[in-house]
Order: sequence, then C-alpha cells, then structure tokens
Amino acid sequence: MLINVSAIQKMVKKVLMYQVLTNFDAKIKDKDLQLTHRELSVRTGRAPSWFNNSFTGLEDLQVSSFLRILAAASERSEEKTGREIDEAFLRDILTSEAIETANALNRLAVEDDNHLLSFIQSEETLFLNLISYWGILNEKNKLDSTEEETLNEIRSILNTDSGTEQEEDHEQ
Repeated sequence: MLINVSAIQKMVKKVLMYQVLTNFDAKIKDKDLQLTHRELSVRTGRAPSWFNNSFTGLEDLQVSSFLRILAAASERSEEKTGREIDEAFLRDILTSEAIETANALNRLAVEDDNHLLSFIQSEETLFLNLISYWGILNEKNKLDSTEEETLNEIRSILNTDSGTEQEEDHEQ
C-alpha cells in the first residue's frame, strides 16, 4: 500500500475546506447579501482578489480571517435587511457534514500507517462520501498526482468504480 495517513489527512482537509468555503460562497451570493468575492475582500481590508484566491485555492483560513469575513457578511446583511447574520447562517456554513469531515481528520490524527487499511475498511461509509468529494476536487484539478494515486488506491480498497454517481450527488 503506497498511501499513508498524512496523505489522506491532506486530502480530507481539502474536502473540509471545499465544504466550508462552498457553503460560505453560497451564503454570500444569497439574495439577502449579494456580496461578491471582490467586495467581501475589500470589506475585510484585503486585496480585491483575496477571498477569490482563498476560495479557489481551498485555503485553510485562520480563525481571525474567518471571523472577519463573517463580520463583513453581517455588516452587509444589516445594510440590506436590517438584521445581522444569525445562527442559521452559521449552521448553513458549518454543516453537520463539515463537522463529520473535521471529525474524520481527528480520527486520522491518531491513526497509524500500519493499520490504515483496516481503518479505511472499517470507515467505509465515511470514505465513500470522501471519494465523491475527491472526485469533484480531482475534476477541478485540486488534487496532485500523489493524491490522485491515493484516491485510486482507496477506491480499490473499497472496490468502488469511478464514483461518478456519488460525485454528481455532491456537486453544487
């Protein structure tokens, strides 16, 4: 087996960033905000392309940056609706699926390379879900060649096909 825990952790982290940033992107484009990446960047005191670059690069945002973009979204919401963002706004970004992905990162952090095969097999549902996201990321050229090989090896371990049906379920 060529794959290792750190390679899978890196790939799971990309899925987590994809989930959270895609959810956030959907919220800022909502009719109540209609906030562009450029405007969001400027409102946070950053270069006009900052958020777009973070979004397309699946950047792992610092907590302070995440809070700044939430503050900018809340300010915009007040301007457009007279209301700040609320708990529902945050739940739409930090979904149970994103929390489960973060939980997978935690479980992988204590996993040993020697037991990785049995871990993948014991967490089949989790990995089938991740495979669908990795397929999407691969189509968007967000996986490097090593990660593509890791994806193929995980598919082989779980005896899945290309996963195209699952990938279609998660496209946004």
